[in-house]
Amino acid sequence: MTATRMSKNELIRRYIVLFSALIVGAFGVTLVTRSTLGVNSVACFSYVSSVYFPVTMGMVTIAFNASMLLGQWLIFTPAQRKSELVNLILQVPVIVVFGLMVDVWMYLTRDLLLDAYWQKMVVLLVGSLIVALNIALQAVASVSMLACDAFVRFLALRINHRLGTVKLCYDLLLVASAALMSLICSNFSEIVGIREGTVIGAIIVGPLVQVWLPWLQGLKRWCDPNHRAVTEA
Repeated sequence: MTATRMSKNELIRRYIVLFSALIVGAFGVTLVTRSTLGVNSVACFSYVSSVYFPVTMGMVTIAFNASMLLGQWLIFTPAQRKSELVNLILQVPVIVVFGLMVDVWMYLTRDLLLDAYWQKMVVLLVGSLIVALNIALQAVASVSMLACDAFVRFLALRINHRLGTVKLCYDLLLVASAALMSLICSNFSEIVGIREGTVIGAIIVGPLVQVWLPWLQGLKRWCDPNHRAVTEA
């Protein structure tokens, strides 16, 4: 559904849900990071950059998503650049809010220190559950999305490949790039941010989104009086 077909009240409600999703999602990413068992694939590059350079995860997240916004523009046909211009513009506040909230949550959880492995695993799993909730809420809002997710979606359409396959290749490329950066910056002595938690998150977040969606049908009806059941993220 496009914004032009929505009433003012519906649009406001959908953006309330969207920005709530961004706040929730940033918290989930932060918890996964604080678990120290490995960050999720999309956050790998931002985390590694924050370790070796004087930047924050949020700053790199904003810059990275801005590059994905440019990437969308480059893969669009001239006709798509015109038809998708509003969509691209609407992604800008989404990028900024998400990046800022990552830094806010990282600051608020700066004293969260976990010693036992089971504690780290619990925090990782809770963070992954919250990241999945964020994705489900974005599906319910259905008005805009993070530029990195939008890039994958449009790239899959452009090259006529399944979204799941393109997403998997995209995530693997991000993890590989972050690992290479870590190796180079540490003189090939370590890889930071990529551990078992990175793999666990990649495996469980998708199924968890499907678990969340049925529980959000009431929220979907609140957003859209002409409710249609959400069947996929």
